[in-house]
Amino acid sequence: MRHAAGGHRRLRAVAPRRARPPIALFVLLACATAAAGWWGYRHWQTGRVTLCFEPAGSAMPVLELTVFPEQLAFAAPSPPPPLGQVRLDGGTSVVLTGDLVPREAVVRYAGPGVGTGFVFVRLGQVLPAIHLRPGRLLQGRVAEPIGFWCYGWRCAGLQPVAGAEVTVMGGGEHGIDLGSARTDAEGNFTIDGIDSELDGLGLRVRASGFAIAHQTLGRVDDDTWPIVALARTQPVMGRIVAPPGLDPSSLRVLARGLPGVDTRPERDGTFVLDHVPAGMEPRLLLYDLPPTWTYATVRGHAKTPVQIDIVAGAVVRGRVIDAETKAPLAGALVYYGDQDAVRADASGNFELQHVVPGDIEIQAQFQVDVTRRRSVQRYGSRRARLEPGQALEEFVVAVD
Repeated sequence: MRHAAGGHRRLRAVAPRRARPPIALFVLLACATAAAGWWGYRHWQTGRVTLCFEPAGSAMPVLELTVFPEQLAFAAPSPPPPLGQVRLDGGTSVVLTGDLVPREAVVRYAGPGVGTGFVFVRLGQVLPAIHLRPGRLLQGRVAEPIGFWCYGWRCAGLQPVAGAEVTVMGGGEHGIDLGSARTDAEGNFTIDGIDSELDGLGLRVRASGFAIAHQTLGRVDDDTWPIVALARTQPVMGRIVAPPGLDPSSLRVLARGLPGVDTRPERDGTFVLDHVPAGMEPRLLLYDLPPTWTYATVRGHAKTPVQIDIVAGAVVRGRVIDAETKAPLAGALVYYGDQDAVRADASGNFELQHVVPGDIEIQAQFQVDVTRRRSVQRYGSRRARLEPGQALEEFVVAVD
């Protein structure tokens, strides 16, 4: 039966349309995701550096890589102690991370048939390929000039110096050692297996009773015979007075500003520091001293013995931050007085050791690269009063 005209019809409920999110929201989310990914990639990239090697022949030799801290050796032995080693076997590239490279470092590479060389690296840096070349022979002579007086001092000849230690340095006077040898009875030396085409090569020569000598090397040819002249000097003698329980023979005495001039004291604290140029009175430093001990500034000279008294010191641990944003400033230099600076880590943290107790002003310096060729230095400081043996924690220095 048909429904009568005008009868009731069934009504179907119509669901309301859902509002679509605006396109701008999708664009915003995509940009945020891309930015987070880029930031994560950059953070990952800045924590590592890749070394790529190009062999001289068809086969890639096995390389031994030694990592050294990249720093001026004012407060550490020269060459500095290595941070670690990596063996590259069967590949042409290696990735070094922040576990081995403290922001900046020097890497020495050596292998069979390869000239020993070096390269400066920085975390996050993109380095060009390192060309491996065969090692070459370096020969030379160490001698003492023979002088005579004739209306002024003149050189009458050269007296050979036997037993002198000759070291090829990579990176200048504060660099790392690439190879060494000792002179024979005629003062001659031979060092083989060095990549002589690198820039920044030099010779360091030390002999008993003579001042340390540094000589810059240019590009070395096989027939190059450099002559290094040494000058006589007298050693600096002294004694370390240490508290009970501290063995002076576990320390090293360094001459600040004279890389390569250092010695180990005897158990009774006496020491003889050779190779200091005549007339110089360098500041003496103690290396490997425990953090909570310190000593007053002492300068060494050959006329009278010196004494270094070790006393209770203080330690300061803290952070360097931006005064406006409160963000940590990685790589900032922190120091007080004329002491050597330390560099803040990736989180802005720092630790000052061997601090002399009393009223001090701790300063921080941070470099901002405005352009490729222009940078701006920012500074901050904060005063503190320290007691002997104190460990001051969470000390914050704000940089303007």
